Amino acid sequence: MEKLDRLVEQAKSILVESSNPGRLPLWRVYVALEYAILDLKLRYGLEGNPPPKPVKSPDLTTVKSMISRLDLSSGDKKKLLDDLRLCRDIVKALVASKLR
Repeated sequence: MEKLDRLVEQAKSILVESSNPGRLPLWRVYVALEYAILDLKLRYGLEGNPPPKPVKSPDLTTVKSMISRLDLSSGDKKKLLDDLRLCRDIVKALVASKLR
């Protein structure tokens, strides 16, 4: 779980550094979360459940609070995977909104 911890901490630190991150920092958060999801899936052989539906109106405050509440030491890896996917989807929507 060391790699997973490092990736999630990287995403957290990028979000904390800036009150209004631009497209590039949000993209870096997205990539870190995507790698964390991939690591978790491959390490524990998780798959099956479809990703959760993203929030209708994503905002930076929501994703910051969700990432800070992630329980990486939890025994429930499927819940962690779903939470990471939801965070990733919100960040993806934020990146897309910066492109408009």
